[in-house]
Amino acid sequence: MSLQRWKLALAPVVWHFLKSTVSVGEFVPRGNLGNGPVIFACLHRDILPAIMYVRGVRPALLVSDSPDGDILVKTLGRRDYRIVRGATGGDGRRALVLLRRELEAGHSVGLAVDGPEGPFGSIREGVLHLARMTGAPVAPLVARASHPLVLNTWDRTVVPIPFRKVEVDIGPVIWISQDSRDVDMKKHLAGLAEFFDVAEEG
Repeated sequence: MSLQRWKLALAPVVWHFLKSTVSVGEFVPRGNLGNGPVIFACLHRDILPAIMYVRGVRPALLVSDSPDGDILVKTLGRRDYRIVRGATGGDGRRALVLLRRELEAGHSVGLAVDGPEGPFGSIREGVLHLARMTGAPVAPLVARASHPLVLNTWDRTVVPIPFRKVEVDIGPVIWISQDSRDVDMKKHLAGLAEFFDVAEEG
């Protein structure tokens, strides 16, 4: 059996076990996020605990069209999450259009702001363009796990240890008006990079 098939077979089992044994808490809307849908943003590194954290609002998750994306779709299923395939890096216009439709339909969305193929922590501007197009707030998420397993992958994926607690923090909420200038977008990008403690794109 190929490595990809092993991953496809084992990932749902591991995911179910982690959901049952890891304490992550649940997202609770705050006043500064308004009453509408939210754009949840995290690094690829924190994608597993972040997805657990926002499950209660059944967001539409942006999943890459890569083999690893196929594994994630099969693993998560479509009961707890909505799925949008694509990426906001490069020519990500189609992905932004699909995410915009989800937000306009009243669904929150979730996406990783670096990747889909690295380098680690290089923040893409797609999440900010989505916020400017829709008026939805960006809620950046970062996970803080106790002695997690960190995979030897480009994104340094954090796998929470079963039967331990993971804290998920919400950073400063970002609201972007449709008439925001490029210089304002750069400031927001710098703010995200500072919160995630990584470099800006480029």
